[in-house]
Amino acid sequence: MGEFANPIAYERWMGRWSRLLAPIVVAFANLPRRARLLDVGSGTGALSRALLEGVPGSTIVGIEPSEAYVSHSRMDICDDRLRFEVGDAQDIPFDDDTFDATLSLLILQEISDAPLALREMHRVTRPGGLVVASQWDFAKGMPMLAMFWDTVLEVAPSEAARQTAANCMVVAYPDDRALRSLWHKTGLTEIETERHEIGMTFASFEDYWSPFLSNVTPTASYNGKLDAGQVAKIKDRLREKTVGEDSDCSFNLRTHAWAVCGRVPHH
Repeated sequence: MGEFANPIAYERWMGRWSRLLAPIVVAFANLPRRARLLDVGSGTGALSRALLEGVPGSTIVGIEPSEAYVSHSRMDICDDRLRFEVGDAQDIPFDDDTFDATLSLLILQEISDAPLALREMHRVTRPGGLVVASQWDFAKGMPMLAMFWDTVLEVAPSEAARQTAANCMVVAYPDDRALRSLWHKTGLTEIETERHEIGMTFASFEDYWSPFLSNVTPTASYNGKLDAGQVAKIKDRLREKTVGEDSDCSFNLRTHAWAVCGRVPHH
């Protein structure tokens, strides 16, 4: 199973968080009715679904580099107003000024050249239109991920572990100030940011732990690089931190995300 190639596993990993965050981001963006919208890095369709439900009369295109995710989204969400296509955020396959708004959910930290992707989002958005994105507030830590990496570095510390943790948890634009600066440098105006809190209830410890064995992202595949004894120690320590001795009890993790919106100036 390759990274970003199994949409069902990704739904258990991060998709369920995306479904909670997407409607909040759509409400923040305050998009006009009957708009032409582009969902960049559409993944398993969380943002596109929220746009269908939250922006009456809109038409939406979702682009995503993973063919497996595109196929999954096409089967999962059937609506005449929406279509999914294979496409790269850093080379968006549409003409200039095509959309009334271009949005992305939780992909900036995954893109090798975020400024290029934002320039592309700007390019395909008409003058007066909006460019919107969100990402986890990594400056404060995304608890589901931070707790795992903290535990890895406690139980199986190594230079490789520290480097991988940094690659997964340290991002170029970690807070609202950095995001505002990026939007400003890209030529966008009327920039607004907002910090949102969401919570995820895990039915049991296994509900939390099993996605860390899924291989769907660099973090989720890290256990595969360790020996069985190290993985067992990480699992036991995480169990202590979350549910103690009662592995079947539910628990909640709360996290924050930044949303940023800017307007394309008129020529």
